[in-house]
Amino acid sequence: MHNSQTLLSLLLKGGWLMFPLALLSLIGVYIIVERLLRYHKYLRFSDNFLKELEEQLNNGNIERIYQLCLPQENVIQKVISKGLQQRQVSAKGVELILESESNKMISFLEKNLSFLATISGAAPMIGFLGTVTGMIQTFMAIAQEKNHVSAQIFSSGIYEAMVTTVAGLMVGITAYLGYNYCIAQVNNTAKKLTCLANLFLANLR
Repeated sequence: MHNSQTLLSLLLKGGWLMFPLALLSLIGVYIIVERLLRYHKYLRFSDNFLKELEEQLNNGNIERIYQLCLPQENVIQKVISKGLQQRQVSAKGVELILESESNKMISFLEKNLSFLATISGAAPMIGFLGTVTGMIQTFMAIAQEKNHVSAQIFSSGIYEAMVTTVAGLMVGITAYLGYNYCIAQVNNTAKKLTCLANLFLANLR
């Protein structure tokens, strides 16, 4: 209990800039957790599934491909299923449909990641702003003292400078790592989608 109170009092010494940092922290954590839950749901495909799907696409076994993609539990099943539904259209038409569906899925996977990227850049800047305002506060306090300069005069401004800097970096680093992990997941999925969609199209020509 004592430790939590000490931590809270230390954070409050960061001044008013701690409030936007706290807000950015909450938003960043929410986006990361929400995206990870989405990825767990829609990016669950085993190596065996991918291997068999690729094999059946190479063989042109439409019936088995349909069975593999029928559940539509992940983005690959959704995209290939859309191609199967429209396979009677011209090859160019199916290509456009697959491209459109793939872009739709990628856009869905990238949702809110731009906000996470913004947080990763904005949080450290807010922290550095706190450093500047804290040092200004310190020098103003020193200037107002004519005869005696005590440690107490320095403490308030320096606390604000250091606490906001540390908080800003922590929020920014968390958002940066979360963003890069999510982008890696999206890019990996995009490569798989492109490869499998090309195999699907190759069997229509």
